Amino acid sequence: MKQTILRRSALGLCATLFSLTSMQAQTIPSNALHFDGTDDYVVTTHQGASGNSARSVEAWIRTTANCIPGAGGGIQQTIVDWGVFATGTRFTFNLLWANAPRIEVGGNGLSGVTAVNDGYWHHVAVTYDPNATNQYKIYVDGQLDAQGNLTVSTNTSTGTYAQIGKRVDGTNPFTGEIDEVRIWNTARTAAQIAANYTKELCSPPITLVAYYQANQGIASGNNSAISTLTDAVGNQHGTLYNFALTGSSSNFVAGVSLSGGKDTTVSASACSSFTDPLGTTYTSSGTYAYAYTMANGCDSTIYLQLTIDTVETGVTQSGTLQTMNILTADASNATYQWIDCGNGGASISGATSQTYTATANGSYAVIVTQNGCTDTSTCYTVAGISLREASPVEIKLMPNPSKGTFSVDLGQTAAKVTVEIWDVMGRRVYQKSTENLQRIPIQAKLSPGVYLVKIQANGQSVTRRMVVE
Repeated sequence: MKQTILRRSALGLCATLFSLTSMQAQTIPSNALHFDGTDDYVVTTHQGASGNSARSVEAWIRTTANCIPGAGGGIQQTIVDWGVFATGTRFTFNLLWANAPRIEVGGNGLSGVTAVNDGYWHHVAVTYDPNATNQYKIYVDGQLDAQGNLTVSTNTSTGTYAQIGKRVDGTNPFTGEIDEVRIWNTARTAAQIAANYTKELCSPPITLVAYYQANQGIASGNNSAISTLTDAVGNQHGTLYNFALTGSSSNFVAGVSLSGGKDTTVSASACSSFTDPLGTTYTSSGTYAYAYTMANGCDSTIYLQLTIDTVETGVTQSGTLQTMNILTADASNATYQWIDCGNGGASISGATSQTYTATANGSYAVIVTQNGCTDTSTCYTVAGISLREASPVEIKLMPNPSKGTFSVDLGQTAAKVTVEIWDVMGRRVYQKSTENLQRIPIQAKLSPGVYLVKIQANGQSVTRRMVVE
């Protein structure tokens, strides 16, 4: 017996098995604070290092201000300050001579040599180690810029809060952006500064005693609801004074681009597709990177190693040309449940093998579980079961082959006749009923191919093969 095989493939859509609901799959920009140079400043609740104790201050800044007093109206630009305004009792990190960083303790200071008022982002830092040969060191962009000692002893006053953007006596405000202010209770080494100045610190050491990242609000947006500058390592938050908090100045703005501190890799598996929390859908396995903000406001990166599993829902339909009632799921190493599409998708009892042989005409599909995913095939039609073949001389198709126009000759007059034409996919494409005829004319618009013509007459059901050219 000749076997006819029809193959149809479909990869269905399955429910996602895994989702990263805690992950923000988005890029959150690092913001900064813009100071208008008139009256903007921040008062923190951090009490800076006092007396003669070691310390370090770091910040990213961007400015075009003239910082040199007496040179065309220049003014000292205060970055961070605490203490009181008296000899030796304050700790003022600022920009001054040569438009370069400077540290002052009241009555004396140390100046750097590299100008940083060129409108570009620069990292500036100062360290104080009372036990070092050169107690004070100034760094620009991770490199030592100046070092030395002061003629006035360092004896910073206690009980005062660190300010950002203005001196403690209310003068010399900063003009431009300040970002990533870090205050340490140790003197950072040159190697430590060089290794970390381009990174946000997502797991800061305990020696970082205050950390103001300014990663808040919407850059240049309406941030009027924000009144504090968050401390990322404690509760020493700062109060914002006189900021407009809207627009591109006197507000949170786009900050310096830094690499995230802690990178994390997670794995996920999904059926057919994976949708991240923001609605982006992926249909291919691979590694995807997401920027996100941790609870301390630190931008970091998570690497998602995604595996997309699919279910093969194709079915091979075979059998005689007349019946085509053998259905075989294409998926191997899977579990199967055949269902009756014509009965609301009801499961067929005991039909759990890869192959199902239909015993009645109808429409059938298979539910396949594979690789942890479950999906359902399309429905496949089975027709022609239990048709009785008649003698070739009784019923004829003329002409055969045809172009879709032919006659069915019953050999005798029949009281009632039904003619159906089915394609090899099991779909009925034509139907006609007549009465009291021996020869029934058929005019069907058919594409070239092989068809089954089913004739019901005089209590008989027979089929004939028709070739359409």
